[in-house]
Amino acid sequence: MAERKVNFGAYAILEPVKYQFAKMPEWYWVIEPPTSRDELQMAKFYNAPQITIGPAGTSRPGLPTWIETAHREIALTFGGTNIPLADVAVEDGGEPLVKVGMSVDEIEAILGAMPQEIVSEIWAAIGAIVPTWGPYKGEPTDSKN
Repeated sequence: MAERKVNFGAYAILEPVKYQFAKMPEWYWVIEPPTSRDELQMAKFYNAPQITIGPAGTSRPGLPTWIETAHREIALTFGGTNIPLADVAVEDGGEPLVKVGMSVDEIEAILGAMPQEIVSEIWAAIGAIVPTWGPYKGEPTDSKN
């Protein structure tokens, strides 16, 4: 079934947002508005068993780490980029590092090879655009209360 454009008014980001990087303003990352389907994917991600293997080889269940959450949110909202795969700019015929149509797993694999600073910058941009996504924006709570 083909998706169709529907105007949800004040309930959603209606158009993709092109974010320009702070240190490389000639680079951009397109952030697609997350849908309830994306929220469902995140809920499944949070509730899937995450197994951590310790140094002694013992395994234990755990929650996704912040960087795993960042990778998933970035992958689900990916709408394009001009970060070049090689030295040739995308605008000059080069290939983008991440291509539209890649799977979430493929995008996450590329994100895993990127500097953490770039990943954090993209994730913060998502958080600025999508109030319920991105890094935590509130004040730390007092654990004594």
